[in-house]
Amino acid sequence: MDNTFLEFYKETVKDLKENGIFSAEIDAQIIFEFATKKSREFLLSNSDYELKIGEIVEIKKNTKLRCTHYPISYITGEKEFFGLDFDVSPDTLIPRPETELIVEKALEFIKTNKNRELSILDIGTGSGNIIISIAKNTTSINQKIIFFASDISDKALIVAKKNNKKHHTKISFKKSDLFSNIRGKFDLIIANLPYVPEGELGNDEIRFEPKEAIFSGRDGTTTILRFLKQAKKHLAKNGEILIEADPRNIKKIQEYALQTYSDTKTFVDLSNKLRLLSILSN
Repeated sequence: MDNTFLEFYKETVKDLKENGIFSAEIDAQIIFEFATKKSREFLLSNSDYELKIGEIVEIKKNTKLRCTHYPISYITGEKEFFGLDFDVSPDTLIPRPETELIVEKALEFIKTNKNRELSILDIGTGSGNIIISIAKNTTSINQKIIFFASDISDKALIVAKKNNKKHHTKISFKKSDLFSNIRGKFDLIIANLPYVPEGELGNDEIRFEPKEAIFSGRDGTTTILRFLKQAKKHLAKNGEILIEADPRNIKKIQEYALQTYSDTKTFVDLSNKLRLLSILSN
């Protein structure tokens, strides 16, 4: 086999498909793009591009990794979310498209409350993708908004702070197990906490992500219910909580919230599944 892009690309796609990677073509393109530092458009239109030895070694190494279902985002160290590129690592959950709904609803909240100063808190920030996306999309408005974010993981906070610097946003970060190290009240509290039932396997890639960011008790509601119990005293008057949850548990969480909070709303994701719960204070 010669060292041209096309020959190695076809072989890589074949290897990925044989190992059950359904996104073989796009993943192969990402692997080649990452190794060669050339755009996929360049590579696909220059099929005779001669790969260097170092590039071939990198491609083979990452193809072997991907064949184990190791997430492509951990291979490249990046994941796109809400039109922005975020650094990720095995210490952070990989951002999902459905989570963009939190950003959309948070921006709606900000627009509705445009005539007042706001404080926004992100609990369990992970890579910081949610709070940074919100901050990045409010830089041009004439409104004072203070952004805070927390996580229980020191390693996740390192990644989040790196993304904060990368996107030139101003977020204050703090290590905290939910609200244990949080003081004060906030107008908007957002959270994408662990909500998968313990022992549920999901897809093959989940096993590579941090378990503490995914699993939560027998039915997946343990962390969220603990969060809601603590959040009450930190939510300002006329404030709102936005929390992502397993569609199977939205109703249960909603019923629990209505025992303490004034009102709730639910929203569906791109797959038309209940995914987001909005909880309102008095």
